[in-house]
Amino acid sequence: MSQNRKKDFNPVTKIYDSSDYNKQDEVSKGLATTHEQFSDSYMVGDILTHDPENQDREGNKK
Repeated sequence: MSQNRKKDFNPVTKIYDSSDYNKQDEVSKGLATTHEQFSDSYMVGDILTHDPENQDREGNKK
């Protein structure tokens, strides 16, 4: 990493909190949106994984 980039680099120090949905700052809004997208994707994947239509006769994922 170049010296200029090191000066501008700020590591993330905030993690998702359920109260982020009610906050107005950009970081909180972003965390809430990302959390919601991940949760939705995870649940859809979980549903598809356990759906018999998406498995072969041995129970393996298609």
